[in-house]
Amino acid sequence: MVDLGAGTGALSAAVLRALPEARVTLLDVDAAMLDEARRRLAPFGERASFAEASFLDPLPAADAIVAALALHHVHDLDAKTELYRSIHDALARGGAFLNIDAAVTGGPRLGALVYDRWAARMTEQGITEPEARGHFAAWADEDRYFPLDEELAAMRRAGFAEVECFWRRGSSAICCGLKG
Repeated sequence: MVDLGAGTGALSAAVLRALPEARVTLLDVDAAMLDEARRRLAPFGERASFAEASFLDPLPAADAIVAALALHHVHDLDAKTELYRSIHDALARGGAFLNIDAAVTGGPRLGALVYDRWAARMTEQGITEPEARGHFAAWADEDRYFPLDEELAAMRRAGFAEVECFWRRGSSAICCGLKG
């Protein structure tokens, strides 16, 4: 498995605990994050390997590729489609790509409801609504959330045989693409 934008390795650790035969390559551009991931995954020994690289670089071959809260950093839908194509190409036949990230609704009224709900969830964690709205504005400089139907269409254009969003709650979604 390849973990794109692996950060501190939390997702990879969960996979390695759950699947004793799994081997994971963690890929991230941030050396400090990878150092933290190395510490977290030390108990798994050689089952975990690390690559300081961008997910826009050529990807290693894998049976599965995962990304958690990382791919929203790709701002252009055409560039994201190309990334999905690279993911598709790196997968073995029958391989799976799983992506958990923020997903918004394309329509302005429904999209506003998603952000309202997101802000409400943040207030439950002690963040005021104005602070939440400020976070959204700041994130807009760094992140790009595409409507869910555009994400799924981009995955189809990239060559995935089957594409589905099989879990969604508020602004979070888990999407899957299967290679034929």
